[in-house]
Amino acid sequence: MLPGAPNLQSEDRAKRLGRKMAFTSVKMKPASGANRIKSADDAYSFMMHMRLSDQNKAHWQVARQALNHAGASDDSEVRAWRSFRAAAAAEGWLLD
Repeated sequence: MLPGAPNLQSEDRAKRLGRKMAFTSVKMKPASGANRIKSADDAYSFMMHMRLSDQNKAHWQVARQALNHAGASDDSEVRAWRSFRAAAAAEGWLLD
């Protein structure tokens, strides 16, 4: 696995173990460029396609760091979900 890349097998691992994914779907406003983020992998991809000026904001840096470790455990995945949701809320992009 590349350094800084999310664990792309986290969803597969959770399905094999019979667990529900901790990263639940996040509905986004169209202004964000996305409709729905369904997994930590989707969130990571979304962030990597953001403008660099947005990626360098403190709330997105925290979210990126949390997403890098999302596959380590369920607690890490919950932390990633919370960080991503907080960053999206700071931008005013949450639909909920």
